[in-house]
Amino acid sequence: MILLDTNVLVALTDPRERLHRRAARDLRRLARSPLGVPLPVLTEACFLLPRAHHRARLRDLLQALSAGPCPIADDAGLRNDIFAWLVGYADHEPDWADGYLAVVCGRERRFKVWTYDREFRTIWRRPDGSRIPLAV
Repeated sequence: MILLDTNVLVALTDPRERLHRRAARDLRRLARSPLGVPLPVLTEACFLLPRAHHRARLRDLLQALSAGPCPIADDAGLRNDIFAWLVGYADHEPDWADGYLAVVCGRERRFKVWTYDREFRTIWRRPDGSRIPLAV
């Protein structure tokens, strides 16, 4: 499964976004893969897309892509692992969605992340220290 990050959702939803063309091109390549949208990512995207027409586009996009929720149970253990991850990277000021993606990819080794955040290439790692697999 490929987990989408916030910047991908925003870029695909808003044609004026600077990453829109790149995201559309990457989508053509990845659309056949199962796509997942973690709830923290969806929450962050809605915050960054506050207008009703953007949120309607986001809803339509997720339906068109058959992008489902992240199939990981949100339990106290997951939250504690994310908080620990955030503490480990506190100097870099990650947000909850970043931590969620990193920790979930540590739990489900087959998951990849589709993001344009350079920190996923250069800084962030799974809780065990291994690289987070990227879809692009």
